[in-house]
Amino acid sequence: MKIFRSVFLILAFVSCSTQNSVPKEVSGYLNETLSLLKEKSIHKNTIDWEEFKVDIFKRAQNAKNIKETYSVISYAISKLNDNHSYFKSVTVLDEDSENKPLPVLDDEITPKDIGYIRIPFCIGTEEEYQNYIVKIRRKIEEQSQNGLKGWIVDLRGNFGGNMWPMLLSVEPLIGNGTLGYFVDSDGNSEAWKIVEGKAYIEDQLIMETAVSSKDFSNQFVAVLTDNQTASSGEAMTVAFKFRNNTKSFGKPTFGVSTGCVSHTLSDGSVINLAESVFADRKMIKYGLSINPDFEIEEKKVLQAGIEWIYEMNKNGH
Repeated sequence: MKIFRSVFLILAFVSCSTQNSVPKEVSGYLNETLSLLKEKSIHKNTIDWEEFKVDIFKRAQNAKNIKETYSVISYAISKLNDNHSYFKSVTVLDEDSENKPLPVLDDEITPKDIGYIRIPFCIGTEEEYQNYIVKIRRKIEEQSQNGLKGWIVDLRGNFGGNMWPMLLSVEPLIGNGTLGYFVDSDGNSEAWKIVEGKAYIEDQLIMETAVSSKDFSNQFVAVLTDNQTASSGEAMTVAFKFRNNTKSFGKPTFGVSTGCVSHTLSDGSVINLAESVFADRKMIKYGLSINPDFEIEEKKVLQAGIEWIYEMNKNGH
């Protein structure tokens, strides 16, 4: 106990000495950031925060102003080891990657009796979110006229963005009710729900659409994933888990099945912080890659999904 107490006192002394060696605004900014990480990070209970703080202040000991701490803040975020959180300084916010050209994901061709819906990444404005929902629901409606045997829901290449337009767009296929959960490091959970065109976290309305659609939630669905299915794309993967008449095909997802929350710091910089892991409707928690029901090589995955739908119809399921 004496040895432990001595080590703790040494760390505390080093921490105080290092804090006193940097300007007050630098110390305040670092403490602001560290307090946020300590309170909210999904890995907060696995980190020695006293040691963490000593390390961060030591690395910032030559910083003369807040701007000179940015590389240290980025380092601190990387040490959380969640592979999802990131820091974006106020100096680069205007160069946001959301303004850069995004890849175009083309639809696949399926037989006329198999519906095909690609759910791409979703980034944009409120108007763009609504257009996203309308576009996908229209595709569902148009294809449903063909007496389909089932649907392919393609999540390959979906690297994320806003999960709520994605969920609302496939409400006709995925149905209503609780589709998954956010679970934080203390075991607290919040349900994701879709109810008649409205998306909720528990009872808090997050987004809604005025588009009405027929219900196809009992039809067969083959979900396709790959190594680029990430973040909100993984939320969609989780949402289809334990849906009746559903199987997934392809490759394990990217591995950031965690819920992030954006926090604006006092100088205008932003930390997007992983604060929860995704859990499916049976409360099975993820957080890393999500394995498909059937791991299939890329060039054969679409056909595998189609063949499974035909097999289910043939067997009278």
